[in-house]
Amino acid sequence: MDYSFGLLKPDCLKRGLDKEMLATIEAAGLKVIASKRVRLTKKEVDIIWPPCVKEAYYPEMLAFSTSGDCLVFVVKGENAIVRLNELVGHYDPIKAKPDTIRGRFATSCMENVIHSADNVITFWRDVCLFFDVNFV
Repeated sequence: MDYSFGLLKPDCLKRGLDKEMLATIEAAGLKVIASKRVRLTKKEVDIIWPPCVKEAYYPEMLAFSTSGDCLVFVVKGENAIVRLNELVGHYDPIKAKPDTIRGRFATSCMENVIHSADNVITFWRDVCLFFDVNFV
């Protein structure tokens, strides 16, 4: 069994979409095995999105990412990382397939409701920030 990490961003929680997002993920066959609300810090934003730190949009991204609560979660299922990423869709809602989470709910490249680990390394990097990893 494989695992993946996800993060529902402040825009998702402010819009009250968190329960619908988790239900969508579980309906796709991934089981949410851990979740909790957090308020991201600058250090956590820097760790989760390291390529963005030197970009011109970083100050806006940091302000958005720390502007409200997020919901971090771990899912379990066969090929979980690939499956969750396919369900999430492209970060740009214009390029996201209409049946993906971002295709349905994202309003911009920044306010795109969800983050997911893109490989095993980023899974471990992200999950260790927020959870005791005794579930594996």
